[in-house]
Amino acid sequence: MVARLFLSLMTLAFCTSILGSSANGATIEADPGKKYELTKNRGPWMISVATFHSASPDGVTRKGKSPEEAAHELIIELRELGMPAYMYVHEPDQQRVSVKDVLGREEYKKNLRRVRSVLVIAGNYDDIDDKLAQDSLKWIKKLNPECLQTGVVFQATEARPTPLSGAFLTINPLLSPEEVQQNRQDPLLVRLNSGQEYSLYENPGEYTLVVKRFLGKSQTVKPGDKLPSITQFLKDNDLDDAGEAAQELVTILRGRYDEGLNNSPGIFNEVEAYVWHDRHESFVTVGSFSSPNDGAIKKYMEAFSPRLVTFENGSQNFQPVHLSIAGFGKGRNETRLFVFDPEPQLIRVPKKR
Repeated sequence: MVARLFLSLMTLAFCTSILGSSANGATIEADPGKKYELTKNRGPWMISVATFHSASPDGVTRKGKSPEEAAHELIIELRELGMPAYMYVHEPDQQRVSVKDVLGREEYKKNLRRVRSVLVIAGNYDDIDDKLAQDSLKWIKKLNPECLQTGVVFQATEARPTPLSGAFLTINPLLSPEEVQQNRQDPLLVRLNSGQEYSLYENPGEYTLVVKRFLGKSQTVKPGDKLPSITQFLKDNDLDDAGEAAQELVTILRGRYDEGLNNSPGIFNEVEAYVWHDRHESFVTVGSFSSPNDGAIKKYMEAFSPRLVTFENGSQNFQPVHLSIAGFGKGRNETRLFVFDPEPQLIRVPKKR
């Protein structure tokens, strides 16, 4: 059977959103002898160009091009036109369907009709509304590739008159929604955190632990009170203060400022600490972990989590951990007091692309 091309481009069970790139004839490798398989570092937004699968019930191609051959030829043709394209193979999971026997009793059977699909995914875009992504999508929809003229079956409809007119923007199917959100690039955040000493961008791990947040400016306005003007609100730039305090704490944690108690060295010395500046806050993290189950997390959680304190009256209560360091300020006569967050939070490390 001939490989069949479906321009509806099945959504498959993952949310529709992918990468994008340029259709302007940029230099893109197009070696027919190489395979261009989709990887997680593409996108996150891309164009789902076409889906191929065999029309034979058993999935075996006996005539014409196989789904892999048809996809590979289309990938090479797109790359020769300057559009980076990749192959993604979707293997459906084994499903069980509910049926009723002759007596009306419900039973479950395996669904043996599993369609293996080969997708062509193209482009690399940061956002679905990216102008380049939208322009590239329009360009692809108008193409009528030479490689699809023979060896494949395409059923034209009024809505989809040409082979690629059903292309759409979607996310890289290899990425989870969390990873897609993680990969979003905010130009302001990139600028705030680039070139910064001990920036969280420098963290080599996948996860890190937030131990102290420094919030920016906020103000409570009671009903009937006059709202402050923007100039009044920004008169004291608390966000700058937050950033400076966060940077100072990182310097302290990475140094040897904690003298400890009773001649024992402090635990807050030479700590692997990082700083991150956001739109509304700055925060300090510690550690670089490979996963949420990394054994090294426990050490940091024990050091920075609240501790049970016994008061003079005999009562006990958990109190946030704090760090007091003297000898700061222009005259080296100021003391810094940092109270760590009562609930350290594990987060993914942002990656700059």
